[in-house]
Amino acid sequence: MTERPAPQRRFHALLAALLLGLGSFALFAWRIGQPAAVYFDETHYVPAARALITHGGPVNIEHPLFAKTMIAAGILLFGDNSLGWRLPSAFLGSISIAAVFWIALMMFQKVRPAVLTALLVVFDQTFFIQARIAMLEMPMTACVLLAAGCLMQGARASAGGRRWDYAGAVLLGLAVGSKWLAIPYAALFFAASGWSKSRAHAHEAGAIIDHVLPDVAKLGLVSVLTYLATFWPAFFYTHDAMTPGHLLGFQFEMLHAQSGHMQAHPYQSDWWQWPLMLRPMWYLFEKVNGRYEAVLLIGNPVIYWGGLIIAAVAASGWLRRRSVQLQAALGVYVFSLAVWILIPKQIGFFYYYNSSAIALCLVIASFLESHGRRGVRVLTWFTALSGAMFIYFYPIISAQSLPADDTWTGWVWMKSWY
Repeated sequence: MTERPAPQRRFHALLAALLLGLGSFALFAWRIGQPAAVYFDETHYVPAARALITHGGPVNIEHPLFAKTMIAAGILLFGDNSLGWRLPSAFLGSISIAAVFWIALMMFQKVRPAVLTALLVVFDQTFFIQARIAMLEMPMTACVLLAAGCLMQGARASAGGRRWDYAGAVLLGLAVGSKWLAIPYAALFFAASGWSKSRAHAHEAGAIIDHVLPDVAKLGLVSVLTYLATFWPAFFYTHDAMTPGHLLGFQFEMLHAQSGHMQAHPYQSDWWQWPLMLRPMWYLFEKVNGRYEAVLLIGNPVIYWGGLIIAAVAASGWLRRRSVQLQAALGVYVFSLAVWILIPKQIGFFYYYNSSAIALCLVIASFLESHGRRGVRVLTWFTALSGAMFIYFYPIISAQSLPADDTWTGWVWMKSWY
């Protein structure tokens, strides 16, 4: 088969990224205003966003400000209503889907498997739900994925790579400024960047000390300065305003707030339960005008359970078609779980698995793509089956109006899902 000219390939890639971004935004934004009232953790973050607008004072101090600033921007643009609270997450969710496509395109150098990878993330129901709620996860996720894309592009670029590196560093600062959960990923990406640079300078004596370490240190400094800059709204509070001298001490106040004693929660779960979907979460379950509205945070069984089997097979070496792409995807997936194994956390929740689920989609695509055309055909059918499962669960993940009987129990496959 004759290979398409480079300009044509670039056009197809740009068109695919645009269609994925617009299509996913339309999916995420459809009926995003339901329910009209705040629900689940919006009860924490919407008031915090309002405080940023009114300059009232510190609210929800256990987390940094960037994600809450995004919610505040939505309120300023679209009003203090459910659309204003949630549209920033939908927009950043669509940006995340385009970023996944970009990352997969650099991994596979082919548009079709990259599109299928992005669609797997779209059909991951936990991602869909997080893209429709005013929480901190989507700003963090978008920044982490874009940062990964920038650093990968910088490593590949023969010229202008440093600009991509600095863009990635800024985005990692914004990711950490959304939620501290991004810190391990920032460390991983900087380590990977340093490793890539050391390989590029392998023939130079003393290159690690002269070039690699200073370059990585500069990127780290850019991220730290960007992170600190995300606190600028706090300097305008009418009471307990931030000051330059208090900025460092405030980080310890945040740490203390996060590490304080937490009461046991009926939806708490351990890291090993998340891939198996043993304890999903009801974000919403209420009766409105004689009918139910519900949002069940549940993963896509095809992706979660099927992907877990694929990851196990790929890691075991039963089918030895190893590739750098597969090893990298597996490494990130294992790392994302190790974060929760190694870092002490009093209570865990199923939505902590969101980042791991994205990595799992890359594992699925990498493993099947490594098997050539037949593997890509299997990936196509796997993605189609994931889409069918997404449609099946759609009423219970999108706050649709349901009959006031036991119809909703049809989506509850296990006793632990209640």
